[in-house]
Amino acid sequence: MLKSLIAIVMLAAGCGTTLQETQINPAPHAMAARPAASVEVFSSGPPARAHVDVALLEARQTSGMSGDDTADFIAKLRQQAADRGCDGIVLGGVTNETVGGGRNQDNRKGITATCIVYTAPAMATN
Repeated sequence: MLKSLIAIVMLAAGCGTTLQETQINPAPHAMAARPAASVEVFSSGPPARAHVDVALLEARQTSGMSGDDTADFIAKLRQQAADRGCDGIVLGGVTNETVGGGRNQDNRKGITATCIVYTAPAMATN
């Protein structure tokens, strides 16, 4: 029983996504947490609207045993940006890291994104 419990805990610890954040520019105004659904996601390049890149975000599998994939990474990056108060994220490259060697080799996927904040409020349309 104890061996099974230890195995389950070790397996659970090896799964999931690690998030990292590096601030790169100050925000142009105060930021407050917001719903993740309100954070825009750009995949083909940054928006034309004036903005500041405030942070570089990275999401990657905790281990090669993680079941998280690109959709999970984007959802977690979007939530991280929302918690920070960003208006959007601009997706960057997909990463692949090999850790260890031989039979202990572990491949970990990931994705980068830039957390952006608009410099001015959106214009109202009639």
